[in-house]
This record gives sequence, structure tokens and C-alpha cells, in this order.
Amino acid sequence: MTPSSRPRVTLHFAQSLDGRIALPGARAVLSSEEGVRLAHRARAEHDAVLVGSRTVQVDDPQLTVRACDGRQPRRIVLAGELGVPLTARALRPGPGVMVVGVLGRATREARAKLEALGAQIRLVPAGPDGRVSLAAALGEILAWGVSRLLVEGGAGVLTAFLRERLADDATIEIAPRLFGTPAVAALGAIGVDVPERALSVTDAHVERAGPNIVVRGRVAY
Repeated sequence: MTPSSRPRVTLHFAQSLDGRIALPGARAVLSSEEGVRLAHRARAEHDAVLVGSRTVQVDDPQLTVRACDGRQPRRIVLAGELGVPLTARALRPGPGVMVVGVLGRATREARAKLEALGAQIRLVPAGPDGRVSLAAALGEILAWGVSRLLVEGGAGVLTAFLRERLADDATIEIAPRLFGTPAVAALGAIGVDVPERALSVTDAHVERAGPNIVVRGRVAY
């Protein structure tokens, strides 16, 4: 998939020093106050912000700009079976909401309930992992008028964007905390089988965000 056929994608997430983002089934607050402001500025600078359905179920994020001035982004949720809680804050009225599901897995009932709340529904084929095809989803998102997309997680979504070489930039906030297992790793398998094939964050800029540090740059494959 060429960059011209999809939005420019930025991954933005907070993790512990040992690369964990949450405890199983529980939210872990890792961003500092300064990091939250940085994340909200990033939302304001992008056309839309995207998360997976698991993040909506566990964290119930608003996906809005509140910690700084700026325009509100559109909100996108990847949910193969359209299994998004109808009370989710991400579904509240605003500049636009899209839920992307998988053809043949999303029920008419689930679609009707989300559409009744004002959500745009797009159904695309499944990807190699059985979840929403990111390439197909990005085509629909670009057609929706989104040229700059911010991806905030969770782990499965972040992993898939890197594994499929669909992320252009990354901003990673690192908290000086250690979780170990069974905490959830920020990334799963991204196709690196030897050290020489590791992905790089190039042109990297490092800054402080209160007690945390932030690394941002371009993802190089």
C-alpha cells in the first residue's frame, strides 16, 4: 500500500520503562500531566484518532482535545464484530465517528444500534490475523477525508500497524516504571526475527514530559 493511497499514520502511546502499557484487564495511567497535554496537542494536529475496540472497552477514552486549545478530531474504532459498548464516550456526538468492522462478522443489529447513535459504519475484509484489514480500513478512512491519522492503541492495533509497515511516525512517552509480566506489552510480534531487521525510529527527538521522557521520530523499515 503506497503512502498516497492512505493517510499519514502516527503512532502515539505511553509505556513503562520495560515496554508495558497496562495490566491484564486494567488500565495503567502512565502519561504525566505534560504527556497528556502533548497527546492532546497531537490529537488537535491530526484529522482523526483511532483505537481498537479493546481499548474502548477497558479505558473508555473520549478521544477528544481537552488539555489544550485546538480542533476536535474525528474518532475511529476498529471493531471486527462492531462490539463497541453503546455507552462508550468515543461514540458521543462530535465532529464524526466511524466504526470499522469485518464483512461477514458484523451483525445487522449491532450496525443498526451504532448508526442510531450517529456512527458511520464501514465493513471491510479481514486481514491476515482475522481482524480488520488495516489496508482496507485506511482506504475507507482516506475516503472519509482523513489525511493525517493518529493511532493510540491498544497493543494489538499498534503491533498490526508496525507489522504491516503502515506507520510513518511514532511518539512514545516512557514512564520510569517497571511492571514485568503479566503486564501487557506495548508490542507483539512485528516481523523481527534477527537483530538486523529491527525497526528504527529515525531523526529521533527526545524531550522531557515531567518525570517521563518522550521519543518521537520517523519509523524506518
